[in-house]
Amino acid sequence: MGVLTTAEISRMLFPCPNILIIEDDPNMGEALLTVLRREGFDVTLTISGSDGLLRVTNGEQFDLVLLDVILPDLDGWTVLSRLRASPATVHMPIIMLTAIGGERSEIELLAAGADDYIQKPFSFENLIAHINALCRRSVLQSINPLTGLPGNRQVERFLQRCAKQKDRFWASAYADIDNFKAYNDCYGFLKGDEVLKATAQLIVRGAKDCPHEVFIGNIGGDDFLIGFSHDQPRGDEDSLNEVRHILGCLTAEFDKMNKSFYNERDLERGYLEAESRRGGIERYPLMALSIAVVTNAKRLFNHPLEISNILASVKRKAKSMTGSVVCFDQRRR
Repeated sequence: MGVLTTAEISRMLFPCPNILIIEDDPNMGEALLTVLRREGFDVTLTISGSDGLLRVTNGEQFDLVLLDVILPDLDGWTVLSRLRASPATVHMPIIMLTAIGGERSEIELLAAGADDYIQKPFSFENLIAHINALCRRSVLQSINPLTGLPGNRQVERFLQRCAKQKDRFWASAYADIDNFKAYNDCYGFLKGDEVLKATAQLIVRGAKDCPHEVFIGNIGGDDFLIGFSHDQPRGDEDSLNEVRHILGCLTAEFDKMNKSFYNERDLERGYLEAESRRGGIERYPLMALSIAVVTNAKRLFNHPLEISNILASVKRKAKSMTGSVVCFDQRRR
């Protein structure tokens, strides 16, 4: 398989956006809910501008807003201006829904800060195309430029979805390249970048044929997050075993690939020699892949920080072991 483009990766691996609809017409609102949920989007409907603003300012995370221009309390213009005035929502994608046509209306909406607009009446097929295009553009803005993978914002969104999911199976795997800094110091950052790109491509290849929905993010540097979602119940053993198999194959493939990044001398002796921070020469093992895994198979979570903290704890345990390993959180609650 060739190198995937950022657009291909975002379409294949980014979870469906969480959409806020602000629409006071009950028939239109219900129709939008039905159609967008059928397309796989997470959707929330509010019927007033003030309620919509409250949902956003109270900390709920949305990836896109569908905003009607004519509303009973705060109109769409006011809601748009307040969203654009807040640092937390200044970059949030917004599509305006308007019954007012004409070039002047289009110019005014875009000048006021809308990312896109659709004139009523519209076809749902056209609306979905606009949503997908805008979400894809939003995702690409935060793509890691080196690995082509979604960055921290998308990782956070995935963990938020996990914390909300009480019934469907999910697993979150934190992959970290051990001894990467020593390799970078010895071989140079250009070779280090090659390792990061190759690791990202290896993870993507392993996910392509996975029966789960898969999200892959690059948290930064040599840290990756691989998320699995499945329609099976959270305690489904087959889903858990599939994750074990995929991650086991990933570590084995990493170890094979890893050999190509070292010269023969370093491979033969099985370690690198590099200057330590204290000025002396230290020996460092060859790179390995440590993977920490948290799932909802045996316990539920209420907040993404809870998942993140346990991942960090399990990762410390994984990195204390020798070689490439996959370490699952075994705690119950």
